Amino acid sequence: MTALLIADLRARPAFADTVAQHIWATFWRHRDVPFDEIRAGFARHMETDGMPFTLVAEREGMLCGTVSVIASDEPARLDLTPWIAALWVDEAARGRGVARALLEDAATRCRALGVETLFLTARPALRDFYDRLGWRMVDDGIGPARLVIMERML
Repeated sequence: MTALLIADLRARPAFADTVAQHIWATFWRHRDVPFDEIRAGFARHMETDGMPFTLVAEREGMLCGTVSVIASDEPARLDLTPWIAALWVDEAARGRGVARALLEDAATRCRALGVETLFLTARPALRDFYDRLGWRMVDDGIGPARLVIMERML
């Protein structure tokens, strides 16, 4: 199997539309958010240095995962920042360490930017996955989906 490559989307702009399509289909289409709004958000990530940023995971030139780091991902907890957001791994690549690699790379980049703590929201069923990666729950039952908020000290 070829090595997994993690890169900043700014260095791999050809993936921008594909990333936006996957994130829109997974997280936003059912909320009636227009695709163009999501694509514009990724365009903003590509215009800045530092945060926000989006990472892409690829094997053999094919996108197999993505994750973003943004200022806030939970309106109920604007006091917490920054956030891991929109972690997506292609179904065929799941269980092969792609999510872990994306999360580790994001944490490393955040640490280099002076970030001490990262946050994320997750479905309760994913709590054990994040626990194994060093995240700890700080809140639960958030919103209609009853999400958990997790933090990771860097």
